[in-house]
Amino acid sequence: IWSCSDVSEDSLNRTLLDSRFGLAVMYLYLYLTAALALVLPAACKQPNIVFVLTDDQDIKLGGLTPMKNARELIQKKGATLDNFFVTTPVCCPSRATILTGLYPHNIHSTTGSGCMHMNVTNPAYEAKILGNWLQKAGYVTGQYGKLLNPSGVAPYCTQKNPQKLPGFDDYLTMCNDNRYFKNAFSNNGRYFESGTDPSDYLTSIIGNYSLKFITEALKNDRPFFAYIAPHAPHVPATPAPWYADAFSNMTAPRTPNYNYSALDHHWVIRQQKPLTADKEEGEIDELFRNRWRSLLSVDDLIVAVLDLLESKGALNNTYIMLTSDHGYQLGQFRLPMCKLQVYEHDIRVPFIIRGPGIEAESHFQGIAGNVDIAPTIIELAGADVPSFMNGKSFAKQIVKANGAAPPPNSWRDIYMIEYWTLGSVVRMDHLIDGPNNTYLAARIMNGTHNYVYAEFYASDTELKFGEPVEYELFNIAEDPFQMKNLYGTKTADLRLVGELKSFIQKEYGCTGSNCPSF
Repeated sequence: IWSCSDVSEDSLNRTLLDSRFGLAVMYLYLYLTAALALVLPAACKQPNIVFVLTDDQDIKLGGLTPMKNARELIQKKGATLDNFFVTTPVCCPSRATILTGLYPHNIHSTTGSGCMHMNVTNPAYEAKILGNWLQKAGYVTGQYGKLLNPSGVAPYCTQKNPQKLPGFDDYLTMCNDNRYFKNAFSNNGRYFESGTDPSDYLTSIIGNYSLKFITEALKNDRPFFAYIAPHAPHVPATPAPWYADAFSNMTAPRTPNYNYSALDHHWVIRQQKPLTADKEEGEIDELFRNRWRSLLSVDDLIVAVLDLLESKGALNNTYIMLTSDHGYQLGQFRLPMCKLQVYEHDIRVPFIIRGPGIEAESHFQGIAGNVDIAPTIIELAGADVPSFMNGKSFAKQIVKANGAAPPPNSWRDIYMIEYWTLGSVVRMDHLIDGPNNTYLAARIMNGTHNYVYAEFYASDTELKFGEPVEYELFNIAEDPFQMKNLYGTKTADLRLVGELKSFIQKEYGCTGSNCPSF
């Protein structure tokens, strides 16, 4: 994306002197050489990279709306990826993918153990963590907030002889979850717990450590990568005390599929009982308000980072991006709250980015996802993407290198979704996960098709391609809320189903950079 080899004083010397056009060219040579001396240091300086990862932030239910500063200072100043998805709509698998550029099936434990089925506490996985490759490229790296769920960070969070977090020079890693005060952390191997004072608010602690790291990196004139991962708006979505009364008149969106009985969907969905207006809907609305309230502090964190970069003259040489590990549901299909499903509100997430070479208010309409994040960050850093990664960098799709647009038809139109049930998960007396909620799916978007196709299996530990127990097919263009399952109906496109089924089986078996979605 950036390259000092594209323009150099030596190449300019050769070009001008080889032309042998006499005195006029020599004057031009002297002028351009002087000009080049002024611009080369900035042009060749590796960009800083700030990656902000929220927890459970949706896009379909207005999850980006409360973050006015992020929308004004990142989205309007940069690019929006309009069709950005996650491979697995639950925390640990999604985050393991973000850290490595690997599909969850290439991280998966076949025994049913691990961090939500992910085998993330072994040297082979740790060697693939994104930060390792940025360190090799000359970056100082920092991680702040939620990396994985508690079982995934256990080796780094022991109070005696903790393991060092691979790939990061400095870190403040959360050791627990589901709370915003009285948290436990590992700060470069030093275990400590926070308190209950306002200054102990989780997002504030994460923000302050992040700012300290960025300040030190800029002071030492080092290119840096800051991985900032607030817990918001994950339940309980406790807001900072100073935002406790915000959005008091708001209610959760009553989308067409809100409290909808979908009898043609797979078993977990069709067995849902109605939401009750006197209790469950009230709790859903309060959670919605608290989710937005908790995101206000993330918005403040983003402003603080941008202000710091601008004050140090580093803003124009920094990529800043914001995304989430997956979406969320609040009453859709009578599911009171959570994620885990193959539907748009769970798998589609925001992704916005600003930085050098990215046009303001630009959009990328291609279908991309969290498996592409690590390759993209590595390419933005000017390094080579490791061949083991399953995702592809979308950097060239959003950064205009030397003013050139990306080649046409150079991107995928189909994306893989995969999920293994976590067992019997209950929210508000509703079973929202369980038998047959293990699935493989394909999300396709192009000029003729806008569909999601899913196959549901009985196994929760590993997928063996016998016959699925249930199927779903939705035409998102005509049915954006996925209320009508077309599979087995007269309107189902059987040829498309066959192609998507073949894609799923090939993609699920792929390793490295040979995944067939490209």
